[in-house]
Amino acid sequence: MKVRFIVQTIYMLIASALLIACVGPTTPFGAIDNYKGVSTSDPSRDVAQARVTSEVNFYPEKQVLHDKTDFTIEVRDDHFIPYDYDVKVFHNSHDVTHNFLKESQVFRSHDGKQLLFTMKDFRLKTLDKNKIKVVFQKDVSSRVEAVYESPQCSLFEKYKLKTLGPFRAPAEYKQLIEVVAKTANYNPSFLAGIVAQESGFNPKAVSWAKAIGLTQMTPLAEEEVIGNYQEWPRYPGINNLSYASLKSKVYLGEIDEQTEWRLDPEKSLKGGAAYISYLSKYWSMEKNKKIIQALPGNEEINRSEVILASYNSGAARVKAALVQKKKRWKEHPSLKEAVKYLKKVSSYCFHYSESEVDDDHET
Repeated sequence: MKVRFIVQTIYMLIASALLIACVGPTTPFGAIDNYKGVSTSDPSRDVAQARVTSEVNFYPEKQVLHDKTDFTIEVRDDHFIPYDYDVKVFHNSHDVTHNFLKESQVFRSHDGKQLLFTMKDFRLKTLDKNKIKVVFQKDVSSRVEAVYESPQCSLFEKYKLKTLGPFRAPAEYKQLIEVVAKTANYNPSFLAGIVAQESGFNPKAVSWAKAIGLTQMTPLAEEEVIGNYQEWPRYPGINNLSYASLKSKVYLGEIDEQTEWRLDPEKSLKGGAAYISYLSKYWSMEKNKKIIQALPGNEEINRSEVILASYNSGAARVKAALVQKKKRWKEHPSLKEAVKYLKKVSSYCFHYSESEVDDDHET
């Protein structure tokens, strides 16, 4: 009996090891087979190019990193799309076509010039690299490919604020954000993204770090801006209260917007914008500016991301990561939460923005 038990145990361990070895990485499209899921070359790389009449579009336009969404790949063609077309979907070089098609609803237009592939409740992991590429080939001589890009959003863009998303925020919050951002000469969607991530538009939000209000100003952040707003009310000894006591007093109304400025929506937004200005000035200092200028890519986007990471984790920690890791600063282990934060805020910001520039915004 003992020998049989040992043999059975060995078989089970071998089977488990084989099963683990066969299961590939988990992607937003599901787990994939290691042997079949990796593309070593583009299957249509060597196809002779004719005049391309197809185009590939994505809806939403760029990746959504702050929530799940219905993800659609649209293929359009000037002429008829044959039924024997070929479509491939790759995630970080892994061929995920099988899972994508299995989970998608497919629509074909009556004239045969449009195809829609829609995945319901599609979610991307914020900290993962999500390089998504689609290759569409309608025949042996015509191929088109498109990359589904991650969202970026600049603090200094002048786009209009389109929406506050699914949050049940009072209508005046949108107007308040627009006014405060315009006064500071900032992108209102950037400020709205911070509020969405920080408090979910709950003006009475209190965090474990004792951050309060729409923009979740911590005691340390408050100290950097309150000098310019001495007339704003501050609840006596509020920063010495425990988290539980603070949350209870806010919940019961003992501490409210009349006694603590951070609970006043308009003042919270102004304070948040002032703290962003403080961080912007810090990163505009000559030594710090050079660090950002050394990064690859768009300097304005890099500066915006560094400011966002600093809003979450503090400028000193972000600077240390930049000095140590340089262009790979987002991989620093101390900034995991900060990187997750900046990606989510950038996603909110991009998807909350109107497509056109606000010409009335001060420059």
